[in-house]
Amino acid sequence: MAVDGGGSRFELIVGVHDLSEQPDARDDELKSWVPFSVAEPLLRTLLAMSRRTGARLRVTSDDAFRSDIELLAPWLARNGVAGIFFVPTSVLGRPGRLAAADLRALAGLGMKIGVHGVDHLDWTAISERQFLDDVGEGRAALEAILGRPVDIVAPPFGRFNIHILHRLFAMGFREVHTSRPGLALASAAIKPRNMLKPGNVSAVLAVGGRRGGWRDVARCRLRPLSTRLRTLAGVP
Repeated sequence: MAVDGGGSRFELIVGVHDLSEQPDARDDELKSWVPFSVAEPLLRTLLAMSRRTGARLRVTSDDAFRSDIELLAPWLARNGVAGIFFVPTSVLGRPGRLAAADLRALAGLGMKIGVHGVDHLDWTAISERQFLDDVGEGRAALEAILGRPVDIVAPPFGRFNIHILHRLFAMGFREVHTSRPGLALASAAIKPRNMLKPGNVSAVLAVGGRRGGWRDVARCRLRPLSTRLRTLAGVP
């Protein structure tokens, strides 16, 4: 079973996508594809780093690829690492993707399932009504499959602004996972994720090898303000 506890002040949250040896990812999705034979040694290294630094490792996976249930979840369970799987519900049951029964199996392993909308839309580029529908319908579908509340969310493409943050927290989400790098503060609701993909491996390892300090606490505390400033500047 995966663990989802611990008293560490900091978390090292690592994000992945398709890990199949022959990719199920297509088109732009291939930019985030890392075969498991490459990813697994990196995850082992990051786990060892987290044990040295004291930052609890959590691994997330986006977009409901079959590798979540076939490769990643068994590794997480064997190693006692907490996992979160962010699912755009429109892909469920498609070739190369998870089915509803797989989500229940993941939950049975102690993994968490998170909202990623229905259609993997850029929430900063659609109307508020479309945004609310995409989040609400995706959440309702996951809750119907799992038979339990779902209160973790990751904006598709990692794109969000202060208005989206406020809406998500008003909807009762307790964690919002971004795609911005850094160590996460365990007590903070906005969670940076270090995305493991080609061209970004050294940056992820650099974060993984760092011990959290006051600068990391300050970054975490100031994230709502920095998000507000980015929104005012028109940067999602």
